[in-house]
Amino acid sequence: MTAAEIIEEIRRLDPKEQLGVIRFAYQLDAERKLSGSELSRLAARMTESDDPAEAATIREAIVRGF
Repeated sequence: MTAAEIIEEIRRLDPKEQLGVIRFAYQLDAERKLSGSELSRLAARMTESDDPAEAATIREAIVRGF
């Protein structure tokens, strides 16, 4: 099954079941550690960004990825 197919299935769920999927996705994201190359790419994007809000969002992703 592809990611697109999974997303389509999630859209078909009732709102209560969708909430369960959303909670799971947030939990999975919180537990996931980034690889060195992923962290490097994010750091490069952060330093190249002229948008302070984008840089802050990327910084948060880096911190969560450790």
